Amino acid sequence: MTTEENPLAGLDMRFTELSDAPYLKTWLMDTSVGRWFPMDDPVEIDDAVNRWISFCRYRCSLTATYNGTPCGIVTLYLQPYRKLAHQCEFGIIVAPEYRNRGFGTDLIKNIEHLGKTQFNLELLHLQVYANNPAIRLYQRCGYREFGNQAQWIKERDGTYTGRIFMEKSI
Repeated sequence: MTTEENPLAGLDMRFTELSDAPYLKTWLMDTSVGRWFPMDDPVEIDDAVNRWISFCRYRCSLTATYNGTPCGIVTLYLQPYRKLAHQCEFGIIVAPEYRNRGFGTDLIKNIEHLGKTQFNLELLHLQVYANNPAIRLYQRCGYREFGNQAQWIKERDGTYTGRIFMEKSI
């Protein structure tokens, strides 16, 4: 089967490592990616990268690699409290050159499996910019909207961008 016939040929999953941080930072610094995240400058991006990558110590973060090169990361933001441990938010990012190839779907399927089998999660949820095209990916993966916030992000020009909350029982 050629790569055209199987777009996931060459794709592997592994637990995220601290050494994946520069890739995450590069993706977030790319304006085509960063526009879908609330960080506004390099200091905020560094803070977000440090927080995101720190979850690797719990083995609740997966990195997708394509022919050995990181191309996406998905992370469960595990809850520290027992009463909340059945549910979890996750964050996902896919490098621009690897989008629309099934990699995001594969990352989501793998993090759902990890969440259910290793962390006994029952519910996954996420938040996404109201106009983000990734909403279609989440819907295809079975996530449904359960709320929204119209004035979540205040842009530099004074306009607002909303967010949508989505969830799925796993």
